[in-house]
Amino acid sequence: MENYILEIKTIQASTIKSVIDAMKEILMDVNLEFDENGMKIVALDNTHIVLIHLKLHADKFESYYCMKKIYVGINMLKFHMLIKTIQNGDILSLFIHKNDPNILGITIENNEKNVKTTYKLSMLDIDVVSVDIPPADFNTIITMPSAYLQKIIRDMHNLAEYIEIKNIGNKLILSCQGEFCCQETILATETQNIQIKNNDNQEIIQGVFSLKYLSIFTKCTNLCSTVEIYLKNSYPIILQYGIASMGSVKLCLAQKSED
Repeated sequence: MENYILEIKTIQASTIKSVIDAMKEILMDVNLEFDENGMKIVALDNTHIVLIHLKLHADKFESYYCMKKIYVGINMLKFHMLIKTIQNGDILSLFIHKNDPNILGITIENNEKNVKTTYKLSMLDIDVVSVDIPPADFNTIITMPSAYLQKIIRDMHNLAEYIEIKNIGNKLILSCQGEFCCQETILATETQNIQIKNNDNQEIIQGVFSLKYLSIFTKCTNLCSTVEIYLKNSYPIILQYGIASMGSVKLCLAQKSED
């Protein structure tokens, strides 16, 4: 390790691929932040209506060495292009050599197949922008099967551009209005293993959000059997997925602006 600035390895290669697959359509050029605690991405998309927050804990990697806090600038599409070949059973390693500090090494190996592939990706010089996330107490927290949410979002995305998400008491109401059709789906806590926690059963919590971005982000469905949805009036919606045992990824999506 003495020859490296960064050297990390995980058997959760397919999981990492799934996360990057979902993020690549939202973020373009981004800094990966590494320190002794793990790997992190906190970034806004170009429209500034989506915030991605990814955290992978150092102790959940098979091996993790980071000499100092570093920012690794990458293009998400190019990074995904290299790791999209990952299959189940593969091991992913990322490394930066002291003698080549502007190159990110990416190794994909499979011990059973006795195959090892290494890529060298040129880093980008991206300004480090601090994104302040103010603390917030959410009125409603919903836990539901991630595959069920993905199906609803996918179906509605075929009909409309936006979805209204509303919580009243123990009911979650999802609705959309398209050019030729409208849809409303009402879910109660007894439906499909849905749990709803709210501060006030009488208060209506609602917001209107882009189905395009929600549809992209539900690609994270393969990461976790459940998704947590955080709702608050006049506030972005947050979707949170667990990433195996490694950490979590959150999508913060601003409400539709009033025309």
